[in-house]
Amino acid sequence: MTSPDLETLIRTARGTHDPKTLSAVVVGLRAAMLAQPDHLPAFQGLSEALRRLGRVAEAEAVLTAAIERHPVDARLRLIHARVLADWDRLDDAAEAAEAAIAMHAGDPEALTLLASIRLEQGRQPDAVAALERAVALRPYTPALTMLGRLKRLSGDLDGALSALEQAVANAGRHDGRAQADARVQRAIAYLCAGRIADGFREYDWRWKTGALSNLNPGLPPWTGEPLEGRTLLIRAEQGLSECLQFFRLAGLIDGGRVVFEAPPELVPILRASHLVSDVVAQGEPLPSADCWAPLLSVPRILKIDADSIPDEVPYLRSDPSLLAPWRERLGPGPKIGVAWHGGEPLFEGRTRRIPLSAFAPLARVEGVSLVSLQKGAGREEADQVPFPVYDMTDDMDEGAGAFLDTAAIMQNCALIVTADTAIAHLAGALARPCWTVLPEGGDWRFGWHASDSPWYPTMECLRRPPGGDWRDVFDHIARRVAAIRAGQTSAFDDMDGPRGEPGDTEPASSGADNDKLT
Repeated sequence: MTSPDLETLIRTARGTHDPKTLSAVVVGLRAAMLAQPDHLPAFQGLSEALRRLGRVAEAEAVLTAAIERHPVDARLRLIHARVLADWDRLDDAAEAAEAAIAMHAGDPEALTLLASIRLEQGRQPDAVAALERAVALRPYTPALTMLGRLKRLSGDLDGALSALEQAVANAGRHDGRAQADARVQRAIAYLCAGRIADGFREYDWRWKTGALSNLNPGLPPWTGEPLEGRTLLIRAEQGLSECLQFFRLAGLIDGGRVVFEAPPELVPILRASHLVSDVVAQGEPLPSADCWAPLLSVPRILKIDADSIPDEVPYLRSDPSLLAPWRERLGPGPKIGVAWHGGEPLFEGRTRRIPLSAFAPLARVEGVSLVSLQKGAGREEADQVPFPVYDMTDDMDEGAGAFLDTAAIMQNCALIVTADTAIAHLAGALARPCWTVLPEGGDWRFGWHASDSPWYPTMECLRRPPGGDWRDVFDHIARRVAAIRAGQTSAFDDMDGPRGEPGDTEPASSGADNDKLT
């Protein structure tokens, strides 16, 4: 094999994520190294290709041999840190990343990797410090992108936008994936800031990150032109929350047939809304259509901005035949539906989760019963807390009417208190009183207002104050519920911290069904 061929293989190993190409690179590099067994760039390329293929044991073996031959090469240490992180050996990975930094103090890539490892270890301040060291060396787009995301999640939106504008401006120096990551994070920051039109326009970069499966069914894309009797297929993407929130937009499209493809568990409740011509389940054969659109591109196509967000609710409805049976099962007295554990939103890097133990102050409010709306992961916490939570989820949504039972239980509750999970979006879509508890940086899906959501008129957003913990929020919630129970519905002068920005002293509607709470 000639030297140029070897160099091409090494460049390809570093520049592609395509499995077939990487497999060919591995074969080629192994053959080349029979003649050049100590070739340092070949070691680097081979170990990188194996890591990207997920063949971490082989990559580890190659790296062990390579580091023995080249003990002071920073690149090998960097790749080794990535492999160890892939194996969840985070302490060893951090040590390898620190070694790479010591060998090449001016390398922002190693500092960015160290930051990602520190995040996995739950050491966010150390991650931010590493990123700030990285961007001080030079405007490295992956470091600026991660720094912008962390600043947004901590509530520093101005700092986030500053970092992300730099990341995008500098993105041309990096591969397309780094540019796409920067553009998507800037899109989310725009959405958090209320720049809705800008945010959804930028959000189309999500398809270039490699984080989403290709949904294109081979149909022409719909660009917003009148359907004129044609059939439009809208395909849901990402999670249940996004599907519940943006399904309403499909109901705004007229002039033809609109068919909506959704996760199977949402099909019954979406179909019962009669907002679209039909709802089909993901995984079933696609119906014939004339054009298509991915769901989270519909806001851009419809030119939704901050002044035109559709906020008419309810746009989903419970099954009337289920209300009385669930009311009987729940029994007398005020009920508050609770959910505490969600998934990890794409591009966010954090789990939508609050420990159920944090709900303890609410459980102590006299005369109020907590009803679990939690399914799946996190449900086991209901058996671990020292206060009662009425858990009927073994029977909830187990039949053909997935989410219809949940909707009926919500109708029988005076209030929903939830982390930012699909339960929050379902409550908002049903126009149920809902208090959604958000971390410091909030979540773009609920809007940019201090305490309410432009998407859901019956929802209040209660944010964990910077530097505070969940106890601050739930002590506040318990005081509000107790005040409502006592008929003191205007006694909300202590709302400023969790509900909104400091100094936001104007009390808002409680959002709860006072009659049911009292």
